[in-house]
Amino acid sequence: MMEEEFTVSRLSALIKRSLEMNFGHIKLTAEVSALKIHSSGHAYFSLKDEGAVIDAVCWRSTLQRLKHQLEDGGKITCFGKISSYQMQSKYQFIVEKFEPAGVGNLLKLLEERKQKLAKEGLFDPSLKKSIPKFPKIIGVITSPTGAVIRDIIHRVKQRFPTRILLWPVLVQGNESAAQVEKALDGMNSLSENNRPDVLIVARGGGSFEDLMPFNEENVVRAVFRSEIPVISAVGHETDTTLIDYAADLRAPTPTAAAELATPDRLQLLQDLEKNSFQLKFSAYGILKRSRLRLKAVGQLNVSWFLSERRQRIDIASERLEKNLWNFIDQKKIRLAKLQLLRPVLKHNLNEIDERLNFAFMSILKNSRHRLNLAVSNLESCSYLSILRKGFVWAETPSHKPISSAEEAKNHPKFLLNFSDGPLTVYTQQQISLYDAERES
Repeated sequence: MMEEEFTVSRLSALIKRSLEMNFGHIKLTAEVSALKIHSSGHAYFSLKDEGAVIDAVCWRSTLQRLKHQLEDGGKITCFGKISSYQMQSKYQFIVEKFEPAGVGNLLKLLEERKQKLAKEGLFDPSLKKSIPKFPKIIGVITSPTGAVIRDIIHRVKQRFPTRILLWPVLVQGNESAAQVEKALDGMNSLSENNRPDVLIVARGGGSFEDLMPFNEENVVRAVFRSEIPVISAVGHETDTTLIDYAADLRAPTPTAAAELATPDRLQLLQDLEKNSFQLKFSAYGILKRSRLRLKAVGQLNVSWFLSERRQRIDIASERLEKNLWNFIDQKKIRLAKLQLLRPVLKHNLNEIDERLNFAFMSILKNSRHRLNLAVSNLESCSYLSILRKGFVWAETPSHKPISSAEEAKNHPKFLLNFSDGPLTVYTQQQISLYDAERES
């Protein structure tokens, strides 16, 4: 029997095809080792565990699309396929998608993201908005099914019946973060009549990985830029996500968020009844005291009271008359003193008037002299003064200056400006043309 003969290229291609067809897509959890990012943007590294090592590659297009970064020594869960590199006769794992493996790496990733956003001011307490006391519309961003939305609606109806506007989103999975971000921006862009006064971002409890969409950077930034106050209510009381730091208020549970967003109707009624009682009690006390004072006034001896007031008026009238005559006498004395000083004041005024006139005339004379000098300087600098000395100014009919005889020959006619007016001059070429036309 004849043995089939292969070329190296054909054999390598068959091995490559066999690997790819028999293994298909694989999920692999391993540690990244010997990571190298090539200048082309591709990543070459090894995946290893306690017993083996396999070469791996992640193409640049994949790295740019994914939200996580490869780190040497980091543990990842990756998805991809087995293939071979024919030029070196070895197999390798082609990574198409990966994410940090284990809670430890995720915690490290979240801590780094938290510090980064905190430095940018996204968690600044001074930027927190206050929650309105009596909201007309409450916006809720959560799953349309499940206990969370039912608990919020039930609690709001109990406390203070208010219109609830639900924006349904996925609260876990790869698409959740993008939907929550879109919902936050969408609520803020609604018209004034439909725009909520407060937003609740909520979901029930879950694993650490289930709550990851609410730790994504795009969701945290959407919460921070929201013009509507945001209450975060993600997970149970012990759970904490990054949007809790960016939100204006954190609630331990979705039910607690509904309580923080609404006033307590029963408490309001109790406060109203209490205030009404205090107001009635205060009014009764004022009325009672007023009656007692009125009764006391009725018991006074009115005639004695009036006689005393009349006597005070008489005394005050005498004092007023006396003070008025004293005031008139003081004014008469002051007027007499002014009349005595009148000649002196008049002399001083005349002297001041003469000084002012002299100063004014001096200023006027100096100003006229400076004006005449300025006019003389302008006239000496004027081109007309130069023309009066026998010079002329040559220019074209369109008033462009002519600076040479050669340039003048290029024009059929031009102007010579004298001091008493312009004179039109025709060139020899124009005169010859005129004679030719006349002879013809």
